[in-house]
Amino acid sequence: MTEPALNARLRADARMNVVLPKLIEIRAAKARLDAEEARALAEAQAIAADWTEEADNSRVGSDAGFPYRSIAAEIGAALRVSDRTVQRQMGEAATLVNDYAGTLEALDAGVISAAHVRAIVAAGAIIETPEMRGEFEQDVLQIAATESATRLTPLAKRRAEWYADTTFEQRHRRAVEDRAVWMTDVDDGMAELRAFLPAVVAHGVHDRLSEMARSVIDARKPENETETETDDIRTTDQIRADILGDLLLTAAPTAHDGGPTDLGAIRASVQITVPVMSLIEKRITDPYETAFLVGHSPVDPKTACMLTAGATGWDRILTHPISGQVLAVDRYRPSEQQRRHLTVRDQHCRFPGCRMPAKRCDVDHTTDHAHGGQTCEYNLALLCERHQMLKHHTAWTVRQLPGGVLEWTSPTGRVYLDKPISTIEFAPDPEHEIPEPWAPDTITRVPEELDPDDIEYDNLEFDPLELIPF
Repeated sequence: MTEPALNARLRADARMNVVLPKLIEIRAAKARLDAEEARALAEAQAIAADWTEEADNSRVGSDAGFPYRSIAAEIGAALRVSDRTVQRQMGEAATLVNDYAGTLEALDAGVISAAHVRAIVAAGAIIETPEMRGEFEQDVLQIAATESATRLTPLAKRRAEWYADTTFEQRHRRAVEDRAVWMTDVDDGMAELRAFLPAVVAHGVHDRLSEMARSVIDARKPENETETETDDIRTTDQIRADILGDLLLTAAPTAHDGGPTDLGAIRASVQITVPVMSLIEKRITDPYETAFLVGHSPVDPKTACMLTAGATGWDRILTHPISGQVLAVDRYRPSEQQRRHLTVRDQHCRFPGCRMPAKRCDVDHTTDHAHGGQTCEYNLALLCERHQMLKHHTAWTVRQLPGGVLEWTSPTGRVYLDKPISTIEFAPDPEHEIPEPWAPDTITRVPEELDPDDIEYDNLEFDPLELIPF
């Protein structure tokens, strides 16, 4: 690095050391205000409820909702917001204050954001028992304190299944009855075509459109410098939309077997984790052993069985019985096995907060191979192109701790720990140990405050693959 470049970077680091603490405090202050607003809106909901009860208990139907409408209209007029929006916010705030006191406390302390709150409350909607909801809340707050809201959402959904009063299979059977396609006209001669489908089908359709769009884009690139590119300058989104229209208007329908769709037609790349015990003939419904569309939502057992039956191969994943850490992915030759191991362990880019899926990431040597870094899972992690370039061309540095934990150090000296999502996803049955109430755990520390002894890991003294009978 040249001296002018080094001096420019040092000046930028010094300025960031002033700006970043301000941004952190502003975000914490916004969280505190969001908590105060939730309490005020919940109080407005309580006022409407008391008004309804005191005025006339005989009111039924829409008449009983007039107090809520009136108060929402009062707030909406004062804040210049739709009263319908206010009434919805009042209900959501009442749910937060009455059913998720710990989440509200964490928001007030600035440990989590309003986006984290929405993810927790939305995931917990399937839990009706107050005691189970409380255990779910304490469990998921431990994750929320160290993960971004986008990463928290699928993890919270998975954890909610552990505490739900009904199984995912029961809810899915009801929900699939509402599948539909509808159209909404918009301006300038355009319209929106929307579909409500099972998640596996929807993701499969979108992924297949994306693969086809990328094929079109690759095909229009010139093979050599003497050729010129075509006039096709469509974006990926535009090509996806064009292909969808072409397929629906010109292709003959094939799925008419009485099911929601022909799952055998899916040829897109969709990663699903299916517990082996859920595939046996006399399987036992267990919320802790739910098949899962990686990074998104659960999958009903029937769909999981149909997709696994047509799979060209299976990966055997071994996880630590205590920590949930991925220990091995048993398949094919070593280089392929390492890639599969990282795909299961990391699931997406390992830069803090990034959710670029594994299939769009590259395997990166934490310690560069040119500098003696080994090609083993203890020195490999998935990074998207953006954050791989950031690692190699800026002052950001990273080292890998035991268990696949990445320790990122920013140019200003702050340290960010990123744990593999699989460690949380494959955690053991929660009924064995209910987590302690959440505590504001600081995950951003300067290097001199980070003691390696803070992180404890068990040493395995057996061959874990010998524990699996198949």
